[in-house]
Amino acid sequence: MEKPIVSVAGLRGIVGKSFTPEIIVPYIAAFADMLTRKRVVVGGDSRPSREWAQPVVESVLRARGVEVISIGLAPTPTVGMMVRHFKAGGGIAITASHNPSEWNGLKFFHSKGEFLTPQHHHRLVELMKHPKTSTKAARVGKYTASNEAVEAHLETLLTHLGPLLPARKRKLRIVLDCCNGAGSILAPLVATAFKSTAEIIFNNPGRTFPRGAEPLPENLKALTREVKLVGADFGAALDPDADRLALVDENGQPIGEERTLLLAADAYLAATGEKTPLAVNLSTSQAIDALAKKYGTTVTRTKIGEAHVLAGMKRAGATIGGEGNGGVILPAVHPGRDAATALALILIGLHVRRTKTLSAWNSEFPDFVMVKTKVALGSIPLRRTIQRAKSIFRDAVKIDETDGVKFVFADSFLHLRPSGTEPIIRIFVEAPDKLMAAQLLKQLNAVLA
Repeated sequence: MEKPIVSVAGLRGIVGKSFTPEIIVPYIAAFADMLTRKRVVVGGDSRPSREWAQPVVESVLRARGVEVISIGLAPTPTVGMMVRHFKAGGGIAITASHNPSEWNGLKFFHSKGEFLTPQHHHRLVELMKHPKTSTKAARVGKYTASNEAVEAHLETLLTHLGPLLPARKRKLRIVLDCCNGAGSILAPLVATAFKSTAEIIFNNPGRTFPRGAEPLPENLKALTREVKLVGADFGAALDPDADRLALVDENGQPIGEERTLLLAADAYLAATGEKTPLAVNLSTSQAIDALAKKYGTTVTRTKIGEAHVLAGMKRAGATIGGEGNGGVILPAVHPGRDAATALALILIGLHVRRTKTLSAWNSEFPDFVMVKTKVALGSIPLRRTIQRAKSIFRDAVKIDETDGVKFVFADSFLHLRPSGTEPIIRIFVEAPDKLMAAQLLKQLNAVLA
């Protein structure tokens, strides 16, 4: 059998190859054994393999004496929120996030509704190596099905962000692309609650993903057409497990997932008047530095992955942060990426501005060109490649090896790192224009050749 891709947050693999009952059972059993509070919330996105994976997850937990609260189809952030809501010892989201539908995975939460820390992950691995045994048959854990998760998520959003809506509001018209995923129920409710009228496309969970799962511009053609057709104020696209959001402006132009965090943070800072530091990952656009300058605050950069960003937020005392992949983290709502939070903040931002369009709002910040590409892991020796890259990019102002290697120049950067979710090496290049970005990529290709 092939091995799944394992990271701090959990694992993911191809169904029938690296994601099978035989492969995932040891992880679930070890997770059950590490719990101090024997209650776990289980939910997942809309990929067909959840139909067999969720019963496997829940059966293994119950066989280890763990009470299961099953919330069924649910966004990944909703699972984390329900861990706290039900005072559970942990949670498991059955999802492969932005990977295609032939993939699936498990994301593990600890008792605070956050992804596992490196220390938790180490404990999980150790328990897999040395499973707990008992001479007595374990009691069967209780099973409860709950249908209150989506409503609880919405209520939490309204509690923390509802007061930020201005008293006088114009009605916004938007288009939502839910990718037939876990956000198909929640996202329309958020749109209505935050004073907009939404037209919904691709909101049939259980069917195949109608486009590429990742909300990249090339996957949003139907959304761009619909925004122009109905004359919407903007369009928003979710990934299958609803922890990322990408935007399309009123002209039907995708503005790039990097801008979601930028604009959401701007909306939050403007509406609250807070002067909080910001925390983002290493690959997030430099435009976030312009935002920090606007509010007289600072930016902390961390390794890629929301667990790392959340840890960085705690160290910096940041009340908002996230990743440039469309992932917004507002711990007051949920200590992890949440597309519903991102959508609410974008709506708040446009309500506050009243007459300003999304494209005009977006134009207030430097518009860098970012290129995201990848190469197959194993086709190049990573360590040797990094050393060669260091010799070629020795004129960099800064070389950061926190996560892979990032070369920072005066107004651009190049970041090279192994993916934690796919067997690839991710490459991020950002520059003021296409020519400079292409030049950096050309230099890198010489290294990869």
